[in-house]
Amino acid sequence: MSASPQDTASPPARAALRARDLLWLLGYPAYQLLGTVRHEASHALAAKIEGARILRFGILPRLDGQRGILWGFVVTEGHTTNFTSAAPYLVDLVTYAAFFVLCMRVRAPRWLWLNLAIIGVLSPAIDTLYAYVNATIRDIGDVAYLMRTGPAWPVHVLFTAAIAAYVAGIAALSRVARLA
Repeated sequence: MSASPQDTASPPARAALRARDLLWLLGYPAYQLLGTVRHEASHALAAKIEGARILRFGILPRLDGQRGILWGFVVTEGHTTNFTSAAPYLVDLVTYAAFFVLCMRVRAPRWLWLNLAIIGVLSPAIDTLYAYVNATIRDIGDVAYLMRTGPAWPVHVLFTAAIAAYVAGIAALSRVARLA
């Protein structure tokens, strides 16, 4: 029995990332602003769910003498729990998972696919990594607060696992980019 042409056809060539695709990184300020809105809105929504009042909501970066760059902030009045501190990282995981599946399954024009990957996959991963590094090295930020207000080991385990999953997913996406 001989093989039919369909049986011997090679799989379709994948659309590899190109050096010029890195030009999209020039849009970093816009991507950073969208990430900051996602992060701070997560804090605000969690605080509202817990019954707190939002007094101030900032999304433009500024320099803070003690903490360096402050990308955004939410000032609340009323009791909140660690849920409010952890909310951005829960939203990061959900955002990442949804966009990872979308990017793995949907064939899109190159510009659209790259923007979906940057906004929905890279940005949440960078947010989580940045917060975890600041917590472990500089003892500042939401994650440092979570480590100080409870046992630190679950925070280390969860953030290390999330970052490892982000890295593995980003590597997988870079190999199977579904670009039209």
